[in-house]
Amino acid sequence: MHGRKIVRRTLAALLLISLVSGGGASLAAPRNYAFERTDDTTLPFLTLYTTGLATGPQLALWRAIEQGRILEKCNIRVRLWNNLDELQKTLLAGEADLWIGHTDVFVEAALQGAPVQLLLTTGWRKFYLISSHPQSLQFSGFINKTLAVTPPGSPAIPVLRSLGEGEFDGISFIFDQPQTLLGKLIKGKTTAALLPEPLVTRALSANPRLRVGENVAALYAKQSGHLRGMPIAGLAVNAKTAKKYPEIIAWIAEETLKQAEILAASPQKGGKDLPQELQTMPGDVVEASLQREQLDAVYSHAVSGEIEDYIDIVFSASKEPDTPLPRSLFWKQE
Repeated sequence: MHGRKIVRRTLAALLLISLVSGGGASLAAPRNYAFERTDDTTLPFLTLYTTGLATGPQLALWRAIEQGRILEKCNIRVRLWNNLDELQKTLLAGEADLWIGHTDVFVEAALQGAPVQLLLTTGWRKFYLISSHPQSLQFSGFINKTLAVTPPGSPAIPVLRSLGEGEFDGISFIFDQPQTLLGKLIKGKTTAALLPEPLVTRALSANPRLRVGENVAALYAKQSGHLRGMPIAGLAVNAKTAKKYPEIIAWIAEETLKQAEILAASPQKGGKDLPQELQTMPGDVVEASLQREQLDAVYSHAVSGEIEDYIDIVFSASKEPDTPLPRSLFWKQE
């Protein structure tokens, strides 16, 4: 049995539930909320669990559904997870056929026996330093100083600490809840922070004094040699579904990859393909956020080494040394 267990509640994608609209009202959907995309009801229905709080990681999939050919093989029934506990519960119970979510959450669930396989990795960039002081746009400027971070337990921290020769160990990270930190940044009470997208764009749009500094993924890529960045998020498949409908799962993957290639040069062009049911931000904020996305979809098995390296870092406090991820974790067409 693998000894890895989550050492923080990942990148709480829910992290933005009441932020991204710019208001205080919760954007959480009712638990049973669902919608469908269908062309032929005689075809199988596959359930996709996703969140309206993700943009780039699911952009190509939705373009393949709305403009592509996925619906020629199956219908899509969508349900939303509103927090990581819900996502974890659906993974462990195998309640869906497909999931959009974070790589480390998928891995944690799989190592606990969930029927989860990594299908596509689609999210590589997320964490940026922002500051209202032009001279404070590099992490090196915060050595022996404090730096605000959200969400609490951000995976950006173990990644950043793994870089260089330990110089970033001198940074004292102060965790805050997303809405609290956003309010402080907008009012100028906090002048610098390490944030994920799309919270970065939300902060920039609310306080024009803020500027974007270093990107954790770029630093990670430079040192690790993994030029794509960090394999943060993607599309996972239920192993039972993959066995029952191998041709359909292969088709979904292929069509998503085709659309990702089209959108790679300009991800913001895919914003209109995100369903209205998933819209949690104004269109201009979505478009601005997508300009900082790296839409590079790839089969997870093709980057298994990169995923392994990333997971080793994120789970560094609880990982058994030199314990490889099981090959069964990575979906591959027979």
